[in-house]
Amino acid sequence: MLLRSWMAAVVLVAGATPFLQGPARAQKPEGSKAAESSRAAQPSLDGTCQIDLKVKIAGLAEGGCDIEVKPGHRSCRFKAQSQHVEKTGEMSLRFRGVEVLGADRTCSFAITVREPGQEARTIYRAFRINGRADQPLPASQAFTCYLNSPSKLARLSNQGTTVR
Repeated sequence: MLLRSWMAAVVLVAGATPFLQGPARAQKPEGSKAAESSRAAQPSLDGTCQIDLKVKIAGLAEGGCDIEVKPGHRSCRFKAQSQHVEKTGEMSLRFRGVEVLGADRTCSFAITVREPGQEARTIYRAFRINGRADQPLPASQAFTCYLNSPSKLARLSNQGTTVR
């Protein structure tokens, strides 16, 4: 019996707590202008930022390759870009207006490498946008992505070498 009365007392105190805090902490009605202005003052968890992506590809043939970069999952939105990469294997892309919709603030890229004489290969890379979840996205972020070319992987598979 003593346990039940103690639990009932806890429930009563917890239920009465909003009334004990006074009118200063009372919730505002949904349709009021004050409620709308308080929502506008809070930082937006989803927003846009600029991402500079540097791609470095090892083992390209003489002709280079074509690369297409597009979003890797639905919680990240940006406009897909295509570019030809020379034999050096280095390129950089700038994505403006990247929207990150997920709470984990991860931006995923699906990078499709098309090299002459090889099958197209899609590589997925994900990067976490810096900052805390309760703060707006930073203005700009830079990431570097290292890849192996499809022709280099084909040469290694012909030799029987394991790629790690």
